[in-house]
Amino acid sequence: MKKLVKHGSVIVVLLGALFSTAAYMHRGDPRPGTTLDTLYLLVPDAADLNDPSIHQWLDAAEEEGLHLEIVRDSTLLNPMSRFEAAGLIVPDKVHRIANDTLIGSLHEYVERGGRLMLVYDACTWDLNGHFPKFASRLSDLIGVGYAMYDEFGKNTMEQVRVWGNEKAMGTLGIAPGKYVPMGSPMPLASLHPASMKAEKTEVNKGNVVPETRFTFSRYLYNDLKYPSFRTSGKFDGEVLLQSEAGLVAGRRKHGSGDVLFVNLPLGYLKSRTDGLLLHSFLHYFAVDMLHLPFQATVPDGIGGLVLNWHIDDAKSLNRIELLDKAGILEQGPFSLHFTAGPDVDQFNDGKGMDIEHNPEAQKWIRSFAARGDAIGNHGGWIHNYFGENLSDDNQVAFERFLALNKKALEDVTGTPIKEYSAPLGNHPQWVTRWLEQRGFNSYYFSGDSGMGPTQVYRDNGRDGSAIWAFPILHLGTEASLEEMSIDRIPEATVQSWLLGITDFTAMEHVVRLVYSHPLGATIYIPALVSWMRHTKQLTQQGTFRWYTMSSMADFLNKRSAVQWSLLRRDGQKEVLEASHAKSLEHQAWMFPISQYRHLHATHGNASIRNVDKWWIVTAGDCKQLTVELEAVSN
Repeated sequence: MKKLVKHGSVIVVLLGALFSTAAYMHRGDPRPGTTLDTLYLLVPDAADLNDPSIHQWLDAAEEEGLHLEIVRDSTLLNPMSRFEAAGLIVPDKVHRIANDTLIGSLHEYVERGGRLMLVYDACTWDLNGHFPKFASRLSDLIGVGYAMYDEFGKNTMEQVRVWGNEKAMGTLGIAPGKYVPMGSPMPLASLHPASMKAEKTEVNKGNVVPETRFTFSRYLYNDLKYPSFRTSGKFDGEVLLQSEAGLVAGRRKHGSGDVLFVNLPLGYLKSRTDGLLLHSFLHYFAVDMLHLPFQATVPDGIGGLVLNWHIDDAKSLNRIELLDKAGILEQGPFSLHFTAGPDVDQFNDGKGMDIEHNPEAQKWIRSFAARGDAIGNHGGWIHNYFGENLSDDNQVAFERFLALNKKALEDVTGTPIKEYSAPLGNHPQWVTRWLEQRGFNSYYFSGDSGMGPTQVYRDNGRDGSAIWAFPILHLGTEASLEEMSIDRIPEATVQSWLLGITDFTAMEHVVRLVYSHPLGATIYIPALVSWMRHTKQLTQQGTFRWYTMSSMADFLNKRSAVQWSLLRRDGQKEVLEASHAKSLEHQAWMFPISQYRHLHATHGNASIRNVDKWWIVTAGDCKQLTVELEAVSN
């Protein structure tokens, strides 16, 4: 069943809307002594610190486990202070206007060894709000000419497909299926991260065969296009992404410093439920370029998947039984969401689960709950009618369906319902508010696809305060298994994707959500059996876990209350200090092995293990933790 995504998916970016503004709440002054790992977001002195355009950057950094603080232009310009930071970010939309003095200070900062991430239209306007003549005054830092309004006029920016090679997609942490070969709606090439190669170019009889170009896919649609400035000149750094308009993202040396240029409106896209690239480039800048440690986004630093089952009609019960007999439901815990009413398409059609009067459905729900699966609301009582008619302005008429569904499931389980998924992907903002007010902490989301759990931003700010969206993973234009079956995606392709996203989460130490209805899953049982065999093997190795939405949301809310800092003592010795009012248990930190050695806990309880390229410090049941480590001289 194709999903209605008008409230959950990426809103197509219009060039004329790129210069909109939006509002944020500052989270306080920078913590003293954290400059070892603290990034700074440069904003004008006149910026409103209640602006969501600023707040979304701080929230994104916190979700990525990084320290990001605000710095004003006046601090950078102050001749009495020498500005120091692990890295400096100049965001799009927030900081378009800059005078020549600030431009000079940014040059000086990089030339004396600073690391700069410059995003899209940052500092492209003069004090009169105009593009300077010829090109951006930061073009020499970037390595190409851009923002060339005098030359291109209304064509200064183009909205086109963006591409990179497979190595770049892996480097940016893009999950398999979110990117596809150019010209194909489906990822027909490698879906398994372990098979990614640094170079795809082959030499055949003296001829160089160009490497495959991959572009970003969008759920249901394969025409995802992004705006970027047209660029001129040959880039002398490492190209990450490009388009017909020129350089889209790349890093290069300048003087003693480094510059990452992202020619995409990352903040604007985040506010339009497409936050993947902001998170990807923020993580890349901090971790890949600057080699900073970060707080893990998953318990104990062990990545995994949320498998979200949507069960919405009476016919699903037979399919559940088939899946159970095939062993598909043995592992988990999984997140199983039910539509509880007696109807599906319209009132009195009798196609629904009718959980209140269905002993078999009640038996399955109690069985799932007893073994530790999470039971959730799949919308409001009558699946298709609810999904097709829900809107921004009919809360009074439709919230009763949410309440009916919640009560029916709680009567069966005897416990509060904390998870939610939207029928047909239709999720107005008022639904998030309604859910959070009633104790829900998590919901499936068809926007921000490809991301991990996040707190969603839309035009007027963040949805909720402590409720987490779990964006979907998708295979090209398809997300659920029944969509793949309808479009006749080969079983081998589906199996490769399932194995690929599993290895991706394990290797990247992250969590992602994949979902299906029982109907579609029964069509791909051999692929699912192979998948479950693989996940079981990784689970036994301790490199993969199944998570539920609500358990992850509980962890993330606890994680947000952790205070931690990285301080330097006695030359090369550094100290991680962390605290939580109740317990730090399962919180973890990732330190690159290339940068640190001799890690040992001096206070509190922690385990330290060497995994791939990381030292992973995992806290035990303690309120305070101190870990000493030594920086490796480079």
